[in-house]
Amino acid sequence: MEELKILGGKIKDLRRSRRFRLYDLAERAGCTSAYISQIEKGTVSPSISVLKNIANALGVKLVDLFAVDGSEDHVVVRSGEGCEIKYPRGDASITLLVRNLDGKNMEPLLKVLEPKTGSDGLYSHSGSQEFGYVLSGEFDLMIEENVYTLRKGDSFYFNSSRPHGFVNNGEEDALILWVISPPTY
Repeated sequence: MEELKILGGKIKDLRRSRRFRLYDLAERAGCTSAYISQIEKGTVSPSISVLKNIANALGVKLVDLFAVDGSEDHVVVRSGEGCEIKYPRGDASITLLVRNLDGKNMEPLLKVLEPKTGSDGLYSHSGSQEFGYVLSGEFDLMIEENVYTLRKGDSFYFNSSRPHGFVNNGEEDALILWVISPPTY
C-alpha cells in the first residue's frame, strides 16, 4: 500500500507542476476525476494501461512515475537498485536495469512473469523493436496469430508495431531480459 501512496504522490506532483486540475488529467488519460483522485491518494491499484495513459497525458514515460529522482551519470546499477515497476494487479514486475533513460537508445528490462499471468491480450506500439532472452522458466510469446513457446536460453526479436502479447502458462516464474529500442516505458 505504501508503494501506491508513493506512486500517487508522484502523479499528483507531476499533475500540479503542469498546472492540471484533476479534471484536465482525467480527460487526457481517459478516466474520471474521482479515479485520478483515488490513484493520487493511493487507495486504488491502477492497471499498467491506465498508468501509461496518465504518463502520456503528463508528457512523461511510464518509468518516470516510478523512477527515483537524480541526475548522476550512473554507469553501474547494482543488484536491487533498478527501478521496479510492479504491475498493480500482481501478475508481473518489470525492473529497469538503468537509472535513467535520458539520452539512451535502449530500454533494458528484467521482466518477471508469475505463473498463469500475462499481457491480457495483444497490443502494439510503433517506432520500436524488442529483443528478449529467457533466463529461466517458460512463457508463450504471441506475435499476430503465431504463438511461440520460449524456454530458458531462447531469444526473440520483433518489430513492436506488430500486435504482440505474452502469457506464462507454466508452473514457475518466467524471468526474461527484455530490451526495447528506443525506450517506450
